[in-house]
Amino acid sequence: MVARAGVMKRRISNVAATSANNVPSLSLMEELFGDDFPEAFAGSVGGYVHKSRRTILDLPAELLAVICEDLSKLDIKRLRLVNRSLAKRVELRIDRVYISPNRANLESLQRILGHKRYRNRVQEIIWDDAQLEEYSSLEDFSHAIHNDEKQLVNDIETRLEDAINGQNDDSFDYQALEYGDLFQDGRLTDVAKGLLLRYDDQTSRDLIARCAAMMSVEESYAIYQDLYREEQEIMKRGDDVAALQYALTGFPNVRRITLTSEIWRPWNLLPTYDTPLFRSLPPGFRKPSVWPWLGPRPHPTPAQTAHRDKVMAQPLDGLPTEWRGYSILVSALIALPNPKIEEFIIDVGNEPTGLPHQLFAAPNEDYTLTLRMLQHLPLKKLQLALNSHGAAHVGYTYLTSGLLFSALNTLPNLESLDLNTNSHARIIRLVEFWTDPSKLLPLSLMQRLSHFALRNTVLCTNLCSRLYPFLASMTNVRSVVLDN
Repeated sequence: MVARAGVMKRRISNVAATSANNVPSLSLMEELFGDDFPEAFAGSVGGYVHKSRRTILDLPAELLAVICEDLSKLDIKRLRLVNRSLAKRVELRIDRVYISPNRANLESLQRILGHKRYRNRVQEIIWDDAQLEEYSSLEDFSHAIHNDEKQLVNDIETRLEDAINGQNDDSFDYQALEYGDLFQDGRLTDVAKGLLLRYDDQTSRDLIARCAAMMSVEESYAIYQDLYREEQEIMKRGDDVAALQYALTGFPNVRRITLTSEIWRPWNLLPTYDTPLFRSLPPGFRKPSVWPWLGPRPHPTPAQTAHRDKVMAQPLDGLPTEWRGYSILVSALIALPNPKIEEFIIDVGNEPTGLPHQLFAAPNEDYTLTLRMLQHLPLKKLQLALNSHGAAHVGYTYLTSGLLFSALNTLPNLESLDLNTNSHARIIRLVEFWTDPSKLLPLSLMQRLSHFALRNTVLCTNLCSRLYPFLASMTNVRSVVLDN
């Protein structure tokens, strides 16, 4: 048996079995394997020159496809760049598409829709609901940028302080350095670079490279303004809504819908999702973070705090504009004639945000639409996250009203449930309230689940005991996650 270029071959040999105890000669190997004798034994030993010069290009298309299944998407792209033959024979692995109100994502979506093979491979549609915020002045934009970069700057400052403290006593000049000596427009000065290079490690080199690639705030602001205007125009025309409708009908094998606020957080060097928009941005572009769905901000202005408190405490007549994407998705999915969507995911990462708690606090039009969507789709997996900010003002009714219970009870095919209520312990203790699992989770549903996750849901001791019957009744369960 020999493995060559990913192909396993076995030949029937006429060589006597007694020869197996001898040290194999090149002629023996030649007789065993013929022209496919491996190149690992190539050379001029004994005058032998191997006959086979086959490469990966000689592999059948089917075997090449099998090999590429174990390669990352990035490696596949690199392989296609080797030569024209591989560019034609190796196809991209496109299993998801992104929709948001920007030109780069929508143009990429259109190209995939127009490709006769790639469109059949798409299994997931991701809606990016992190809309850009308006910055009317360069000063406001710069302030937001520097707020995002505070943690990075703090990390660099700590490293620089360690480097300075490690100097000899006669290096008084280093001790007198101030912030302006080390940073200019968020970038490292030559003095700071010199200090970091004293570490002679990869972390310091990465920090220097990242800061060196940064655009100026002025350059980034000009690009950001163009992106913001483009986004507003697309939303006004409804191009992203139309794109979603085309995608739901144009990709026949879509099984998962993901609504996310986590495309690009400031603490991630690279975004969670590698979108066409991100790839289209120039190197070093500095983009302020957006904080979708009225989630907590690290440095909110008084106006932002007041708006969040007001919206999250008042009764829900209609979903606020912050949840535009959810409203669009629900309406589009209800309109599907023969839906095949099996998974509906709300991805908030580790952030305490999600759909507004008012959606399940009292009957409302958006809850009715949500119920219709859940009844209409043959869902096998549901990942649901809720934003509980302001729920204390209405007595945490989103957990006790029975609406969430009723919604979960309308999913006869559900096999996996990931529920994040974001009912924080420090708040709930103040109002002496705890979640009763019997009012939240239908027992009949629990008995069907193969996977169950309950996150950020506080249970007091006596109510914890009520959760045990649910867990014990899960005869089909394979995994349980209790995360707080």
